[in-house]
Amino acid sequence: MISGTLTQEHHLHALRLHRRKAVKVLVGVLLACAVIGVVALATDHHFSGLILVCGGVGGAISAFAQSRLTLPRQVAKIHRQQASLHAHYTYSWDEEWLSVASEHVQAKRRWSDYAKVRENEEVLLLYHSDVMFEVLPKAWFNGQAQMDEFRRLASRAAG
Repeated sequence: MISGTLTQEHHLHALRLHRRKAVKVLVGVLLACAVIGVVALATDHHFSGLILVCGGVGGAISAFAQSRLTLPRQVAKIHRQQASLHAHYTYSWDEEWLSVASEHVQAKRRWSDYAKVRENEEVLLLYHSDVMFEVLPKAWFNGQAQMDEFRRLASRAAG
């Protein structure tokens, strides 16, 4: 069993993790455009080369700024607006079920109902679908053995 209250920082880590793959693809495409623009500049296609370089580099900088400046403000606003985000959550599990309880929700789901699990240094995300997920801060776990057990069950279900 684990329990705790989700903080604004937990939500920010979760959203950054959720967006990481899409942002990497976006930045890769934008930087590829910049490289094509450099080639266009080198072959005397100045206007199109300049557009591609500026658009590619500018877009990559904008993606970084969105993650570091805009996203934290959006998370703070949502965290202020939604009271259920401040609730104390308790998770418990066995080989077949994951249960969650708070003052706002009580649910019991089979591990097989989850689609995937992702994690970074701060949080585990347990996905219901490609866009809906539960946030479980790693700090809530009572040690590595408990986290490994949770990962094993979540990975097998999402598998």
